[in-house]
Amino acid sequence: MKKVHIKSYGCQMNVYDGQRMADVLGGEGYEETATPDDADLILLNTCHIRERAAHKVYTELGKLRELKQDRKADGRETTLVVAGCVAQAEGAEIQRRQPAVDLVVGPQAYHRLPELLRQARAGRVVDTDLPPDDKFGHLPAPKPAAILARGISAFVTVQEGCDKFCAFCVVPYTRGAEFSRPVAQVVAEVERLAGAGVQDVTLLGQNVNAYHGEAQDGQIWGLARLMRRLAEVP
Repeated sequence: MKKVHIKSYGCQMNVYDGQRMADVLGGEGYEETATPDDADLILLNTCHIRERAAHKVYTELGKLRELKQDRKADGRETTLVVAGCVAQAEGAEIQRRQPAVDLVVGPQAYHRLPELLRQARAGRVVDTDLPPDDKFGHLPAPKPAAILARGISAFVTVQEGCDKFCAFCVVPYTRGAEFSRPVAQVVAEVERLAGAGVQDVTLLGQNVNAYHGEAQDGQIWGLARLMRRLAEVP
């Protein structure tokens, strides 16, 4: 079985995204490993809220380039991926500064990882589009064994992006326009987690208080109503 090492930087949303990327890659035959040394695929899931975080990514990439070269000398190929907000903000500049990077993928395109990895076998790829479709609807449900391995607490993203464009904030540029997941989609995810033994769920969003998801009857629910519904999940 192929092995993947995913390192998530920064916020809790990145932890959630890293887990969902692991779920996507699990369907491609990848098994998570705690260290990059024996990984066939190394994925850095980055955060751009602080400038120093971006600098840390480039430092880490320098070390991983050496690891990739050492593994290649031993006849083992390694794919190096940069995902997340630094990927979205800097795009092709990442590969210019570090040619060892095979794939750069933004936080709104990681559901397309299998396809992008296949493209990267033929040459380096950058995908930082902000598509209008709902990426969450394309993500596979995590397997119960994977949920159990992550413990009794879990994160669930219910809202992403922001429309405010504050002068000090990069979120609209790295996460896109404000988007709230449909109520039924959130409830189904929490039910799966609870069914696998999760006891504590933290709802996440760049501006989680602005949640305004559509229910099946067309009504728009706020965060308080969503939380009341989730409290009913056994």
